[in-house]
Amino acid sequence: MLFRSMNKKTLLALLCCSALALTACNDDDQDQKTSVDQVTEPTLISFAKLPVETYAIGPDSGNAVSGGNGIYPPFKGQPVQGFSAALKNEDGSYMAMSDNGFGTQDNSADYLLRIYKIKTDFRTKNKGTGQVSVQSFIQLRDPNKRIPFEIVNGNTSERLLTGADFDPESMQRAADGSYWIGDEFGPYLLHFSAEGVLLDAPIGLPNPLDPAQELRSPQNQFNKANINFVEPLVQRSGGFEGMAISPDDKYLYPLLEKPLLNDATGQLLISQFDIQKKSYTGQYYWFALNSKATNIGDFQLFSNKDGIIIERDASQNNLGGYKKLIRVTLTEPKQMVVREDLLDLIKIANPNLLYGTAREGDIGTGQVFAFPFETIEDVIIENGTTLTVLNDNNFPGSSGRNAKLADDNEIIQIRLPKALF
Repeated sequence: MLFRSMNKKTLLALLCCSALALTACNDDDQDQKTSVDQVTEPTLISFAKLPVETYAIGPDSGNAVSGGNGIYPPFKGQPVQGFSAALKNEDGSYMAMSDNGFGTQDNSADYLLRIYKIKTDFRTKNKGTGQVSVQSFIQLRDPNKRIPFEIVNGNTSERLLTGADFDPESMQRAADGSYWIGDEFGPYLLHFSAEGVLLDAPIGLPNPLDPAQELRSPQNQFNKANINFVEPLVQRSGGFEGMAISPDDKYLYPLLEKPLLNDATGQLLISQFDIQKKSYTGQYYWFALNSKATNIGDFQLFSNKDGIIIERDASQNNLGGYKKLIRVTLTEPKQMVVREDLLDLIKIANPNLLYGTAREGDIGTGQVFAFPFETIEDVIIENGTTLTVLNDNNFPGSSGRNAKLADDNEIIQIRLPKALF
């Protein structure tokens, strides 16, 4: 098992880091609160990036991957990468959750699942370095043995979770401070304490058309163990890529990344989950993909009915790619949500050239800024006119900004010409 080679001192350091909550200053809470600049088109107002080769304490990793873009294993510690979900903290910092690590169940057994606390010094028109610092992390783990199937570190006391166990892709924080995480392998909903301890067994997704049956993916662990086998209808890597929470903290709305295998209409399932009852309500909605899109990247609500979905194709390093934020409204259950284009992430005004000095081969860094990444997976609604967007850099394989270089984790803030609310 992974931690047999780790001594008690190292393991203690890991868990101590996961409990840290370093203080960040409120007066750095960026220009989105203080600037009153009006814009006539979606405009880049802040930029920051975390370098691709950023590592945290932990066992060396990447033993089952070949690497790429000039970065090769073994990696010294745990790469801080692949931000698949992000939340804003009251102190202006962010909680950024990495995905399963290196892309598959088979190659990610040495990647530890964590939620990192990061602090951004955004580069704006007036100030900032554009740097991102990693302050601490929450280590996801199952010491109380809530998971009913085998996991990589199942024979250790802390049962630290790895990318071979789950693929966390979406996240919300409940009113009590606990975290709800949407997984792709099951797909499952996972409920963790504020300290990262799994509180309940993984919750499967009922088929809305046949509630007695679960919707499962080809990676579902129960199917692999031939336990109550159900023919997979969720596509591989098609689980809970996005998940909104209602502002009243009553409901989660996990959203599948791709259409079901038996669906040729390009519709994605949005399910309603009651947080207090810890069960699905049976209500659901459909989101119709644009014909140019292949999947979604995130889903957030700014009212109990209105929100934003990231919609994208599979391209990278292509200024002709399809990467958009879509405004949606939940109407009647079992019906299609209303959708409206909000902004094009390939065409963002950048009058202040906030990217900084471009490297040879960088694209989309000039007066028209682009976010040309395959996996754009995080949107945070800062206020009615400001959105924060992050990419998942698929460490070290993606090369969206530069065809010859591995992507950093970029964090941008966009000012809208018309307020959402």
